[in-house]
Amino acid sequence: MHEDLVTQEKELRDHVVRSLAGTPVDYTEEMRFIRERVEERKKWRSSGVLIPLEFDPGLQEYVVILNKRSASVQQPGDLCCPGGRTDRRYDRALAFLLVARLLPVARSAPLRRLVRLRGPERDALLMLLAGVLRESWEEMRLPPWRVEYLGSIPAQRLLAFPGTIFPLVGRIQGTWKPRPNWEVEKILRVPLRHFFASENYALCRFCIPSSAGENTNTDLWEMPCLLIEDGGREEVLWGATFRILVRFIERVFGIPVASIQPARRVTRNLPAHYFSGRSAS
Repeated sequence: MHEDLVTQEKELRDHVVRSLAGTPVDYTEEMRFIRERVEERKKWRSSGVLIPLEFDPGLQEYVVILNKRSASVQQPGDLCCPGGRTDRRYDRALAFLLVARLLPVARSAPLRRLVRLRGPERDALLMLLAGVLRESWEEMRLPPWRVEYLGSIPAQRLLAFPGTIFPLVGRIQGTWKPRPNWEVEKILRVPLRHFFASENYALCRFCIPSSAGENTNTDLWEMPCLLIEDGGREEVLWGATFRILVRFIERVFGIPVASIQPARRVTRNLPAHYFSGRSAS
């Protein structure tokens, strides 16, 4: 059923909306946790990301659009969804346009339901949505008015950094021309069908640069990942973005991705400036 669904544009959109409408999100509770960390003067960052879905006429199916982070930012080489921290100067204004329905995106039923909410959860979600729309424009020139809000999935805490990611799902409507900025090395279009095949999953051993020197790797992480062929290169989707998309696939399509036992193992060396975001040159 799910394989046929990804080839049917409107049916998948409606299916995603129905699935996410029944998904409880813990944003209010998680934001309370973040405020407590801040009050205790503990470092904790929060950001929103967009899971951008687009129907590809050539493939005749839906794809999810990911960024590959450039060497100029933290976690270079990682695949991620567009997004980042909210900016009160700009995102308040964009949130107002959403509430006032002055953008086409504001006409979606999920967003109308969100606007009718009361209290801090409504305001927080609107700011997050405004933030991911702005960041998607900055990172790859995805016009905010081309994105239809479909719903949200539960927050995801980071493992390597003290922080929380709030994922929102959007469908891209119409045509646009992707143009990555300095934060993005390239843009990938991954068919949703790719997430359904167990052979695309692996266990990846990541060699972490030690403090002894840039050419020494002493620590190791091993975790599940998704392998993606792009332009003759095998890219590795792992970490928070992997967990976010796995949760999305499991919720919307009912595929128990977390129970897959990958047969393949791969190894990747993280660059010396992986955590600092400073180029090794």
